Amino acid sequence: MRNNATFIDEQQLKLLGQLDKWIVAKDWKADKKTTEETIIRVRTLITKIQKQGYYYEGEADFLNELRSQFLKERKNT
Repeated sequence: MRNNATFIDEQQLKLLGQLDKWIVAKDWKADKKTTEETIIRVRTLITKIQKQGYYYEGEADFLNELRSQFLKERKNT
């Protein structure tokens, strides 16, 4: 399996910022499966990607799932 890097552009950088803000603002206490450690790890990953300017294939799957949850919740509000 190859682990190719995907470089992010300004639009993707902006979207990563929106995801991070959503994570900070969301009330995670209602979600019994999400721990504070998980939130910290997700935010750390987002920050790492923002700083380095790229992400790998394995991280892409996670980011796509996170984006899906973000859009689903946004649609319901």
